[in-house]
Amino acid sequence: MTPNPTCLRCWQVISPADTIELDGDRVVHLDCRRPRRLTFDEQALLYQYCWEHAVGECVSCARSVRTNELLSSPDTDLCPQCRTDLTDGVRAHIYSCTTIPADVRRRAQDARAAGHKLVKQRGQADVLMPEAEVAMAELRDATKQSALERLRRIIRVKLRDGSLPYEGIPATILGRPGDDSSCGACDHLVTSRNLMRVVLRQASTLSAPHQVPPIPFHADCFELWNEERRTFKPSS
Repeated sequence: MTPNPTCLRCWQVISPADTIELDGDRVVHLDCRRPRRLTFDEQALLYQYCWEHAVGECVSCARSVRTNELLSSPDTDLCPQCRTDLTDGVRAHIYSCTTIPADVRRRAQDARAAGHKLVKQRGQADVLMPEAEVAMAELRDATKQSALERLRRIIRVKLRDGSLPYEGIPATILGRPGDDSSCGACDHLVTSRNLMRVVLRQASTLSAPHQVPPIPFHADCFELWNEERRTFKPSS
C-alpha cells in the first residue's frame, strides 16, 4: 500500500479526510492549523445558498449557528462563541441542503472524492492530479453558472415587485469602494474590498418630488441588473 503523502508545509502526514490543495505537482494541506477545514468552494456554497441557514449545532455551548455568523468570522468552521470545531456538521449541511442545486452538490462531492483519491493513491499522482483539477474546475463552473441564474431570477422578481427600478436610470454611474451597505440585488454586504455602484433615482408624489433611497450594488450584481432591466417588461 502506498503511504499517505506528507504535507511539505507542516511536514505532517496528510490523511484522506484532510482538506487539500494542489501546489504545482504537490499535494498540501489547505490549512495546516486545521487540516480538515472547509474548502473555499464549500464556503462559497454556504455564502451563495445557505446565508440564513442554521448549519451547525455546537455541543459545547448548546447553540444553533447560522452561516452568516460563521462567515463573519476569520475561522469559518468554528463556533463564533466558544470556538468549538463545527466542520463535520457544516459539511453535512452542505451536502444535504436542497437549496443548493443537485448538480452543484454532486460536483462538490466529486471534487472532494477526487482529493481523497489523490491522497489514498499517491503512487498514481500523474493520472489522478489532472482528474482532481478537472473536478475542481467543473465544480467552480457549475457553481458560477448556478449562482448567476439564481441571481438573475432574484433580480427579475425585484424588477416585477418594484424594489429594483428598470427606467429613469442615469447614463453614467461611477464606482467607489463599498461601505457595508446591503446590495440591492443579492442582499449581501458590499464591503470595502468590493467595488460598489450606487444608483440614484427620483420619485415624485402628488405634492412634490422627493429623493428615494439610493440603491447600492456589487459591481457584478450591477451588471446583471443592468442587463435584466433593459429587457424587462412590466407585464412580464
